[in-house]
Amino acid sequence: MNKKGGKSLLSNKKMIGVVLTLLIAFLGIGLTWFLSLQSSNSHASKSVQTSQSNSITQSYSPTAEEKEYLTNKFSGLVATNPETVAYVYAPGTELDEPVVQTTDNATYLDKTFDGGNEPLMGTVFMDKDNHKDFNDRLTWLFGHARGSKVADHRMFNDVNYYSDQTYFNEHKYVVIETPERKYYYEALAMVIVPETTAFYRTEFTDDTDFKEQLDTIYETASVKNADLKINPQDKYLVLSTCREEDDTIRANLYLRQIPDSEMADFVTQHGENLTYKPTRS
Repeated sequence: MNKKGGKSLLSNKKMIGVVLTLLIAFLGIGLTWFLSLQSSNSHASKSVQTSQSNSITQSYSPTAEEKEYLTNKFSGLVATNPETVAYVYAPGTELDEPVVQTTDNATYLDKTFDGGNEPLMGTVFMDKDNHKDFNDRLTWLFGHARGSKVADHRMFNDVNYYSDQTYFNEHKYVVIETPERKYYYEALAMVIVPETTAFYRTEFTDDTDFKEQLDTIYETASVKNADLKINPQDKYLVLSTCREEDDTIRANLYLRQIPDSEMADFVTQHGENLTYKPTRS
């Protein structure tokens, strides 16, 4: 072998060594990247599982005792009136009424729960366009305020008392019972509006549209809950009734539904005080 050939062979060996070194380095980087990706995917998967686990933890399910109570209560209510959808009461007040829903917002202005006809009595009813599961952004319940015209305070007479800030603060929780579960609400604001107000809506374009209306209501209300902030992701309830001093205006009590994510703590703190105690005569 001549010198030139020796040098060429040596050069080739060096080249092969360099290539092998680069190949090993490349494989090492690739393996590191692959293991890093696997670790990232595993972490993401665990995050999703944790999120799903938290979601499950935050869901609400009525207890067996509550289910039995609701089944017994609504079997009797529905037997009397098949259009029964709920029951509403406000602990510490005389607001204590079954709720119905039909295809219009006029029938139950005079039709009583048991099928009679009695003006200024009727039955508390849900807006015809709301869903009976109280899952709309805004659910409306309507009822007469009997006031001094009659001897008892059934229907929504006590809703008018929420115009007083002290009364509002002392009776801020309202409970809705349905055949499936209970919903708890905290009073947000009390507003007095014309009966033709544009606030009577059950549908909204988006969160912004919904929040704009609630913000307007909250800002203009003279009686409100200073501890609550408007969240368009929450669901709300309105108890709407007439005012004795002027039958062309309405008292609308807005309430925020306690989200399922807060239910466990809420029931632990307030549950015993919100148990149903009948006041209907």
